[in-house]
Amino acid sequence: MFYQLAHRCARLLIRTVARAHVERADLLDQPPPYILATNHLTSWDPPLIFAFSSPRVRVTVLAADKWRKVPPILVLFNLMGAIWVKRGEVDRAALRKCVKVLQSGGVIGMSPEGTRSRTGGLIRGRPGVAYLARKAGVPILPVALWGVEQIGPSLRRLRRANVYLRVGEFIHLPPGPTHTEQLEADTERIMRTIAAMLPERYRGVYR
Repeated sequence: MFYQLAHRCARLLIRTVARAHVERADLLDQPPPYILATNHLTSWDPPLIFAFSSPRVRVTVLAADKWRKVPPILVLFNLMGAIWVKRGEVDRAALRKCVKVLQSGGVIGMSPEGTRSRTGGLIRGRPGVAYLARKAGVPILPVALWGVEQIGPSLRRLRRANVYLRVGEFIHLPPGPTHTEQLEADTERIMRTIAAMLPERYRGVYR
């Protein structure tokens, strides 16, 4: 019940602060399991994706361990069933939880970049998404978003920003070896796919 309520609240919030332009939202209604992989620009990214995802598909998100120190966010993420991740290290406990969610038929939402971009463009991807996809044997649904960085400045002018969400076709990585070279190649493929879905100025190191 809480998840359904949160979904409606996210949609209302986004419609209040932005004009959302969404391409292929129907792909967010695909049956799980899969990994939803997106670029990461601001803290508005999760509400935007959540607002246009299907309420029938529950997305488990990853949350940086630092937010445990902020009680409202701690409570919200716990109610949402988020998986807490220790930044700056390979959190094997969190990875095991992600694999368990995927193998039980769920959806994991995460950014291959591992953190928010400070430049506005894509930063170098990390191998977490590729590792989980191969380990659990699930596809990856690429999602590109932009314009969210204008929500704050627009609100200060009492305007709604134009934000964009574009959903791509599934990327299928066969279950198999997770050695470094393979994961690097997989990550390059994932990031190039997301980059191709973004306007050029947001492609960063993947121009």
